[in-house]
Amino acid sequence: GHGVCTGPKGQGAYAGSWHFGFEVSGVYTWPSGSSFEGQWQNGKRHGLGVETRDRWLYRGEWTQGYKGRYGVRQSTTSNAKYEGTWANGLQDGYGSETYADGGTYQGQWMRGLRHGYGVRTSAPFGLAS
Repeated sequence: GHGVCTGPKGQGAYAGSWHFGFEVSGVYTWPSGSSFEGQWQNGKRHGLGVETRDRWLYRGEWTQGYKGRYGVRQSTTSNAKYEGTWANGLQDGYGSETYADGGTYQGQWMRGLRHGYGVRTSAPFGLAS
């Protein structure tokens, strides 16, 4: 069915579809203002979804509660952005990152760090902030 559920002491709220007591597809909003809109499986984010957290927005795939497979994380206050593959919530595999100053990195990642082959391009002199 469909419905709204608030956590104990008002600690967040979920609005959406339910199946045997678990979230299926809907929006969860935390007291901090962070939110997730998308698919769930067994109480964890799983499938496609959009997370808004602090100054970041992530659109992409989720696996058992973690950013997984492929997605885009971008800043809501600058041009900073990562687009590529993920594993266990971290950049892993291949991706392209653009930094707030305009510099870029395109290449391999492992557990959230640049690792392996890649090309790092700095912002032109005078444009870096």
